[in-house]
Amino acid sequence: MPRRLPKLALLTALLLSLTLPSYAGPVMPLEHSQSVADPSVVKTKKNKKYVVVGTGEQVVRMTSKNGRRWKAISPALIIRPAWARTSGDIWASELVQLGGRWLLYFAAPVAGMNASSRCIGVAASSSATGQFTPVGDAPLVCPAAAATPPAADQMIDAGLTAPTMESHGAIDPSIYVGPQNVFLLYKTDGIPSSIRLLKLARNGLTPLGEPSMTLVVSAGVVENPVLLKRGRWFYLFTSVGDYATCGYAETWRRSDSPYLWLGAEHVILSKPKNKLCGPGGADVITEGRGKKRKVTLYFHAWVCRDKGKPCKEPFHEYPPGAEASRSPVRALYGVEVRFTKKKFPVRGKWVKP
Repeated sequence: MPRRLPKLALLTALLLSLTLPSYAGPVMPLEHSQSVADPSVVKTKKNKKYVVVGTGEQVVRMTSKNGRRWKAISPALIIRPAWARTSGDIWASELVQLGGRWLLYFAAPVAGMNASSRCIGVAASSSATGQFTPVGDAPLVCPAAAATPPAADQMIDAGLTAPTMESHGAIDPSIYVGPQNVFLLYKTDGIPSSIRLLKLARNGLTPLGEPSMTLVVSAGVVENPVLLKRGRWFYLFTSVGDYATCGYAETWRRSDSPYLWLGAEHVILSKPKNKLCGPGGADVITEGRGKKRKVTLYFHAWVCRDKGKPCKEPFHEYPPGAEASRSPVRALYGVEVRFTKKKFPVRGKWVKP
C-alpha cells in the first residue's frame, strides 16, 4: 500500500510549487520578429523608457515601456565613421549615458585586416532614441595593422592574444560606470581570445594614459564582457563557445577586484540548463535601490521557423543559407538574477512578454 504524506507536508509542497520559479522551459522570447543579437539594454531616466540596441548593418534598435514588449524604431547609427568599411554588420554595440549625452560604443569592420575584422569606435547623441554621430577621426580601440588613423588604444602588450591581434581586432565593447572609474571592457577577437579593460576619463572618450590590461584569457572563445558591482563583489559575465550553435552559453565569475579574475567561470545560461539554443551575448540592467534593487539579464538565443521556439539540434547557422529553411533568428530574452546567501548569482523569474 503506498505511503501517504502528512497533510502538513502536502501543504508545504503545494506552497513551494506556487512560490518557487519554474525553469521547465522553454520560455517564450520577448522579441523574435527580427534578430536582436548581442543586446545592450538601458532604462532612460527622463521618460523611464527601455531602449535596446543590437548587431546589425546600422545597429538595430527597439524601445519598450515595460521591458517586456518591444517595438522597432529607426536604427541608431546611419552614418559610419570615415575609418570604417562602408558595409558589413556592426557588432555588439553598447549604449550608455555619461554626463549630459548618450554614447554608443560599436565594433565596425575596417580595412587592412581580415574581412571580418573590426575595431571599436564611439558615437554620440542627445538622447537614447536619437541619431548617433561618430566622435573623432580615429577608432578608440584598434591594432596598428588596421588601415585606420592610430587608435587611442592599440592593444599593446596583449600577452597570449598577440598572435591574433594583428588580423582580428577588437569587438564587444562594454562600459562600466563606477563612483570613481569608467571602464571599457572588450574582446580581442580570434582564437585564442581575451577580455581586456581600458580605463577612461569620465567623458567616456579619453583613455587615462594607461594601456589596456588583460583580465581573462581563453584558448577558445570568451566574449561579450559585462561588469556588475554588488556590495563588495564584482561580477564578470561573459559568453563562451560558438555563437552560431546551440552550445553557446553565458557564464559568470566573481572577484573583489575588477582587475584580478582568478576564480573559475560558472554557467548561468545554457541549453542543458534552460532548453534554449545558444543563450548568450547578455547585458545586465539594474533597477531600484537597496533591498528593492532588481537585476535583469537580457540575452539572445536562437529560435527557428518564425514561431519563437528554440532551434533543435543539429543546428549551425553557417555556412550562410544552410539553415535558411528553418528561419533562424537570435531572439531577445530576459531573466531576473537572484543572489544566494553566499552572494552567487542564480536565475530567478523569466521576464515574460
